[in-house]
Amino acid sequence: MKKNLKLGLVILIVLVLGFLHLRWGPKSWEVQITGATGDGRNVQYRIETVKAGTSDTLIFRNEDAGFMPPYFKFDAARLQSIARRVSENCPQEAVDLNGYGLRIPWLSMFPNATSIDAPERCRMARSAESPQ
Repeated sequence: MKKNLKLGLVILIVLVLGFLHLRWGPKSWEVQITGATGDGRNVQYRIETVKAGTSDTLIFRNEDAGFMPPYFKFDAARLQSIARRVSENCPQEAVDLNGYGLRIPWLSMFPNATSIDAPERCRMARSAESPQ
């Protein structure tokens, strides 16, 4: 009886840790950023993407994570600005978008973006063209 209780407890702990890793463990997606929406006040920031080389869409939320889960992300507006510049400067460029979470459509659940690994030329603001 005690052995079965210990085995059940170990299985429960493994299942809980597995779920926590799936829910909050870091992930990376290779995507093309097609748009960035939201104002950060009334509408949550969203980063619209397609998986690189496919037409499968994947939408990310972009909100500050704070202390739970412990990503200490407090710069959602800056990341939104980078996403917008990448979508304007390099819409066909595949970039690595890092984040955590699951995409569960029927729960309206989106992964949260934490950083974008894109070439510097894609992250830079377009310079105004000089008049001739």
